[in-house]
Amino acid sequence: MKEELQSRIRNLVEDLGIQWKPDTQGLLHPLNPNRKDNRPGSLVIWTDPGRIGAWKDYASNDQGDIFGMIQFWARPRPAGKMDVYWWALEWLGWDRGTVRTLAEDVEARERREREARAEASRQDALAAAKARALKGLWLGLPPIAGTPAEFYLREVRRLPLERLKHQPGALRWADHVEWTDPETGEVFEWRNVMCSAMTKGPELVALHRTWLKPDGSGPDPVRKANGRHKTMIGAAAGAAIRLSSGPSNLSPGAAAKRGVTGPLAIGEGIETSEAVAIARSDYRVWAAGSLSLMGLLEWPECASAVVLLRDNDWDKPEAVKAFERVEAHWRAMAKGRPVQVVAPPPGVDDFNSWAMGAAA
Repeated sequence: MKEELQSRIRNLVEDLGIQWKPDTQGLLHPLNPNRKDNRPGSLVIWTDPGRIGAWKDYASNDQGDIFGMIQFWARPRPAGKMDVYWWALEWLGWDRGTVRTLAEDVEARERREREARAEASRQDALAAAKARALKGLWLGLPPIAGTPAEFYLREVRRLPLERLKHQPGALRWADHVEWTDPETGEVFEWRNVMCSAMTKGPELVALHRTWLKPDGSGPDPVRKANGRHKTMIGAAAGAAIRLSSGPSNLSPGAAAKRGVTGPLAIGEGIETSEAVAIARSDYRVWAAGSLSLMGLLEWPECASAVVLLRDNDWDKPEAVKAFERVEAHWRAMAKGRPVQVVAPPPGVDDFNSWAMGAAA
């Protein structure tokens, strides 16, 4: 029964009143129907072949499988496991007396496994095609020097980029480009975007996009109004925007091969992480793009220690718990290596704001 429910996951979640619109990582972000939940974010449902129907609310720590999802969302709410079982039977259109032979059950399971493997291969191929297309687009863009993106960082965010020994090569400027989605064939226009390479291992796998005014004097006001002036495209999980390579200026892979190690600082946003890169040239500095993505990175061999950059505007309980999970993730990987959490002074949102105040 579980496999049959998973094979019809889209219909199931829609019938449970959940909007079917997975993000680029295959996650659904519904509101929690069982507590006061004002906006999506802390609760996720997985739709990828390995975990179809699994869900977790990071704010309350509630979690479960696809049967738990039914019990959590179905209305009237099933009281117990048997109620969920009967609800699922009725939803599938199966009679309560329906019994399949062992051979039929094995055949059905093997068929579903073949279909799941085929779908996983298809998704991998699509992700690889998207990554290649994104890399090609990014390589065709100019560096930010002399562009509105540089003006934004220097003049609006007041980041003295000239103090960097090496300019951030991950950042490029798109005045006007067209992007064709390899999966759907849809063509999109990007205008006035700072495109930042998100790299996993040696490969560019996603882009972080900061949408700006044409002159770089601030974020695109329309997108900022709806909270979408910073977006990511591609498989961003496990990838980072590499802003500084530290004193060696070696890639993580090259540094590891040569035995060159040093501290790695990791922040959420480009601006706050860039402020740290300017202040600490002895650090390798990465931006994860979001708080949740900070907890999906792996400890690189070139890092002798990890410094987690904590913003002070993460004051909501969900954000506090999310950062606690990020810290726990890195401490679990440390194996005796130092992990330090640093934050700007109380009352200052982030390191970029702190640097701006110091420069005033």
